[in-house]
This record gives sequence, structure tokens and C-alpha cells, in this order.
Amino acid sequence: MTRSPIDENNVLLASQPIYDGSDSIAGVELLYRNDLGQRADEVGEVRATSELLFNFCAGITRQTDHYQQPAYINVSADFLLSKAFFPIDPARVVIELVETIKPDRRLIEAVADWHSRGFRFALDDFGFQEAWLPLLDYASVVKVDVLNTGFQDAIDYREQLHRPGLSWLAEKVEDQRTLAAYREAGFDLYQGYFLARPVHIYGRKPTANVVQLTRVIRELYAEEPEPGRIVDLIAADPSLSVSLLKVVNSPLYRAARPINSLQQVVIWLGMDNLRRWAIIIEAIKLSSTDKARMVLIRAEYCRTLAMRSTNEMLDPSHAFLVGLLSGVGVLLSVDPELFLQEIHVDDEIERAVLEHSGPLGALLSQTLTIEKAISLKLKPELEALPIQDLVEYGRVTLQVQQMLSEFL
Repeated sequence: MTRSPIDENNVLLASQPIYDGSDSIAGVELLYRNDLGQRADEVGEVRATSELLFNFCAGITRQTDHYQQPAYINVSADFLLSKAFFPIDPARVVIELVETIKPDRRLIEAVADWHSRGFRFALDDFGFQEAWLPLLDYASVVKVDVLNTGFQDAIDYREQLHRPGLSWLAEKVEDQRTLAAYREAGFDLYQGYFLARPVHIYGRKPTANVVQLTRVIRELYAEEPEPGRIVDLIAADPSLSVSLLKVVNSPLYRAARPINSLQQVVIWLGMDNLRRWAIIIEAIKLSSTDKARMVLIRAEYCRTLAMRSTNEMLDPSHAFLVGLLSGVGVLLSVDPELFLQEIHVDDEIERAVLEHSGPLGALLSQTLTIEKAISLKLKPELEALPIQDLVEYGRVTLQVQQMLSEFL
């Protein structure tokens, strides 16, 4: 498949498949790469671990094969010992412990803690040293470097150390003879240049603001939004927190007494207004004021049309989201289809944005028609529009400008 130009922007990482005995992909090892061609040992383990996780979780790419099977990811000892937040479902990842890690008491305790939270581990190229043996209690996979381990030694180690639930992986398999030998010996998984070389994953590295926007959309538009999680999300973004406190204490919303906690903000605004304000604030941070204004007018007009509609099934907040997502190309310079893959919206919303289908898609088409006619001053199209629509669009424009003025 030919990649679009947007996929050529950045090298996000590299991936190499791991196969099972039936030649099906059973996992994918993710490897640090960057646009300068540097590897993990050149930039430092901590930085490499952090960048790899960020690019894996937040990178926007059309190459999604590496998401389908468990991802094998090398992490540094410092990362494990820090008890850092690992932003991946434990079922989707296998953490590789490589030979550079020193398996002392602190590290073994850290691995035990991660294991208790559901994470799986692979012991990679550890030379079967005695100091590593306590880690076998937490391992799901043992990786054997077949280039640097004698065949009979590998078989002996497997017989001595194997236990139920532990898979054995032959890595650096470079020819058919080696593959056949390890299959005959009862190994479960296989990896190496003979099977597949690492390939670069290209895509777009989003800024922290883009990542924040995806989190805001995911939480606020969840099927059953959890107030506690929303408060935590807002609290993690000082700029968003301060801006929302400013909004609820502004003349637009001022309560009988000052509101000075995020819990009160969520209650006072209500979910619909909270969604709109949070996205307005994030949109301003992401792009120029003019671009943010255009996309927010589109989103607000879609919402207005939904409120005016006789179709009671139309959710105004979903109409607002459709209008917003249709403009991510303007706000983020990214293909809406790629962005939608990252936030996993409802199929109806996705079709409305990408195909303009369904009732929500019809609202978006109607909005884009009036937006184009007004912005390009297309006289025949303007004359064909109902005067009520033009008046309503003007009202929405003034409303958005008033909202934006709270932050400009």
C-alpha cells in the first residue's frame, strides 16, 4: 500500500513480528527508532523507553498491524523502579527484561508489583545466570538468543527451567534449518531476520496538546462518563483547570457564590457545557485563533441544527462532536480518518464525519454548505439559503466569538 504524505512525517518506531508454531503472528516486538536513525543505546534507555511508549500510544499512523497482537516492549530498570504509570492495558503488552538490567532485590520486588497488576514479562538474553532465576516466577516468556547459545545448551535450559504457562521463544533465527531444529525441540515462538526484519512505522508525532485533546474527547464522550475520572483529567492539565474555573466565575455563568473546586466546576457546568468548554479551550491551544474559530462555529452550528431538529434521536452533543472532528485537519493538520482511529468513536459518528451519512452526517453537510457559501461569498448559494439559517449562523458566530473572548 502506498503511504500518504502525512505518514512520511516521522519515524515513530520499528516493529518485528513474533510467530508461533503455525506461522501466525503471536506478538510484535516494538523497537525504538527516530528520524535521525538513532537506536535506544544512543539516546539512553530512559528517554528511549518514554519516547517509544509515547509514540506507540499517541502516534497517529495508518500502519496499525502492530496494534493487533501483544506488543513486546523493552523498558529500563529505572522505569520499572519508578513505578511509573504504564498507559497500556496489561493484556496488550509483554515487558521485556533485557540483559543490561541488574536483577537485585529492589528490581525483583518492582517486577513482582507490576506482575500483581496484571503485566506479563519476557526474560530476554539473560544468559541463564543464577541471579535471574527468581524472575522466572513472574515470566511468561523466555527468549533464547540462538546465535549466542549452543543448541544443546538451549534444550538443556528448557528442560531444567520449564514450567506450565511459560513459553520459550527462539530469537535471531536466520535460516530454515535453525527454525526447523527449534520447532522440533518444542519451542513455542520464533523471531528473526529469516522470518521478518523490523520495519519502520511512519506517522505523526502529536504534541502534548493533541494527546490531551484525545483524552478529553475519550473521557467526556464515553458512553457513561465518570465524574471522578473527568475531574482527574482536568486536574492533570493546569491550563484547562484554570480556564474552566475562569469560565464558571465569569459573567456568563457566575453563581451565587464563587466556585473554587474542580468538582464544583463539573457539577455547575453540567456535562453538555463542560464538553463544549473543554474542547473550546483545547482547540485554542492547538491552533491559531482563526482556525479554532472556524471549527468551533462549525461544531456549534451542527449542535444548533440538532437542537432545532424534529428528530428526537439526534443528540446535540454528538452533533457538536461531529462538527469538531470534521475539522481536525484544520486544527491538527492530520487526516480525520487517522485521528478517529485513535479515539474509537461510535460508528455513527465516524460515518457522519467521513462519509456525511446518517442524520448526523446530514447536519454536517448542511453546515458545510452554509459555511462555504458565507466564507467564499458565493452569491447564488447565499440567495438560495433560507434566511432563518443565515440568521442562526450569524447568531452562532457571535456566540463563539463571545466564548473565545474569555481567553483572548
